[in-house]
Amino acid sequence: MSDPSPASGSPSDEKSSLTTKRQYGYSSRSTYAQALATIIQGWILIDHGLMMGASTLILGALHGNPNEELNMDDAQASWFGSLPYFCTPLANFASGFVQEALGRRGSGMLVNIPIFAAWILLSFADSIATLYVVAIIMGVCIGLSEAPLNSYLGEIGEPHIRGTLITMTSTAISTGMTIMYGLGVFFDWRTTALISSIFPVLTFALMSQIPESPAWLISHNRLDEAKKALCWLRGWVGPDEVEEEFQNLLMYAKKSAKEAKASEKTGDIDSKTDCLLMTQLKALTNKNVLRPLRLVLISFTITFLAVVSGMRPYSINELNALNSPVDPKIILILFQILFILGAVAYGSFLRDFGKRKIALFSNGIAAASIIGIGVFCSFFLDASEYPYLVWFPSILLLVINFLSGFGLYALPWQLMSEVFPQAGRGLATGISAAWTHLVVSALIKSYLYIKAWVGLSGVMYLYGATTFLGFLYYYLYLPETEGKSLEQIESYFTDDPDLEEFFSVRRSPATDAEKIGLRSNKEDHSYGSTA
Repeated sequence: MSDPSPASGSPSDEKSSLTTKRQYGYSSRSTYAQALATIIQGWILIDHGLMMGASTLILGALHGNPNEELNMDDAQASWFGSLPYFCTPLANFASGFVQEALGRRGSGMLVNIPIFAAWILLSFADSIATLYVVAIIMGVCIGLSEAPLNSYLGEIGEPHIRGTLITMTSTAISTGMTIMYGLGVFFDWRTTALISSIFPVLTFALMSQIPESPAWLISHNRLDEAKKALCWLRGWVGPDEVEEEFQNLLMYAKKSAKEAKASEKTGDIDSKTDCLLMTQLKALTNKNVLRPLRLVLISFTITFLAVVSGMRPYSINELNALNSPVDPKIILILFQILFILGAVAYGSFLRDFGKRKIALFSNGIAAASIIGIGVFCSFFLDASEYPYLVWFPSILLLVINFLSGFGLYALPWQLMSEVFPQAGRGLATGISAAWTHLVVSALIKSYLYIKAWVGLSGVMYLYGATTFLGFLYYYLYLPETEGKSLEQIESYFTDDPDLEEFFSVRRSPATDAEKIGLRSNKEDHSYGSTA
């Protein structure tokens, strides 16, 4: 980090640092305005959840069903389930250029047009090829909207509530999936797709009512619009009330442009993309970037194995194969409800226990649950003398979905937003986001083939064993980042980290200051961080 943390100086320096921090003094209306913008911008994640849930319903209806005109074999089903995740990484990289050209809000609004077209095309699909096209469109749309959403949320929030605002969006995808599964209980997949086309229209209309990111507007020299946007986001106040923060934003933008000019002997704010890209590429060769990048990539892999992501699109058929005593579509709804409850519990326990302890707990229980499903498949799947055991795999899958909300899903995304140093952060987070979709696509594409080779029990043993290895990896290498300053976290990836601090849960002075509403200039201007 370029600026020292208050924790790194002497007590007198620390006191001086804290006393120079200031609060802009906005009323509670500022929080309400930012929360409203976050909810509306995050509405696009509901679209994501709908799209992800749709693949499960469609595969449940078409995969291995000779009564359907569009009956899919294993190869077709695996392609349809994995295509969105293959396409998303390419769109992730392209989204960086799109959001710089069209804005954070503008990019999010635009992507709703192809989403609407995909739903209409899906509802009238008459061939497997058409289903593939829909899957590709949906994957591209997810990839194009992720980066603008994260940038917007990182740029509009005041530092002391930014984390809470980002957390508000964590259950949006699950909400979309719940809606999709609920519609699937009452309607066939074509009607469900047609109904779902309403959501991108609503999303587009709602997003037109919130302002563009002030930081993006300033970077494009649209200063009057930027000040109006900031007035809206700080509680619909007058220009005078945001003048101090606005001037700080201007100073930050000029500083960024100056640093870009110094790096490549070019430009102003609008011409810094190339030199920033080169800076990011050079930073990737630094071990202080490569070490946290390795942690993030491994943590994403562990997560998707622990939540059995490969099975997700085929859940309806797999629940039937496990002799589920309840309609699989009802079970899918329960999955999402438990995910949301787990996310609420995670938010409640996080500050007291920290990410590390919760990660160890969740991964350990998940590994045992997955192996338990494998044991059931090996010895009790057809055991009629134990009729009550038919509930066993469904209960374990429900436990896994609760744990998905209770830290499994959140952890790698939180690490991605915390562990990278400023130099190289943009490209490192882009690589990490792309990696998530590549891992999921590989797991989905390979699932049916692995199952055909070793059976459902073998798949569960494989997933359970690798999740347990993930538990061991976390035990040995996962640092505790909760309550730590970004500079403290960065020090964990040096040659000589403080191991006691590495594993401890402790509030840093910077965190305590932020809690009481004090913020350093560095924190005030940490716009553009990945959520």
